[in-house]
Amino acid sequence: MPVLLRGHHFLCILTYRGKGYSDAFVDNMSTKVAAIRAGHPVRLTSGPDDICNGLTETCLQDVQHDCRAADTLRLDHLAVEAVSRVLERDLGKAAPLTLEEVKTLRSAFASGTIRTACQNCSWKEFCDQIVIEDFSETLL
Repeated sequence: MPVLLRGHHFLCILTYRGKGYSDAFVDNMSTKVAAIRAGHPVRLTSGPDDICNGLTETCLQDVQHDCRAADTLRLDHLAVEAVSRVLERDLGKAAPLTLEEVKTLRSAFASGTIRTACQNCSWKEFCDQIVIEDFSETLL
């Protein structure tokens, strides 16, 4: 079964170091990143994904929640467009993420090529530091 990720979460896995909004979020994200690292296929989706689902009932039940907000969906769209352009493949089809693709994506992330969706993110400075540290201690 593929790991379903929304666009901006796909960008997040590139810099993920085991930190997040809550213990439940970190546990879930760590499990999904470990699955991707182990070769499970990834498929990009729209709206709540395997990172969101099961973490907060509010996200799943409240149509006004940030998970479904127009701005969040727009950021997901920007991320998918940028990543698809760099990888030159349809990310709506499930496929494993290769080490070469991760290197390519991290290079594009470091150069800012795929970070349009990250501009107003509360984690931006954290990810900037990870780029400076050449993605050391990341879990993917």
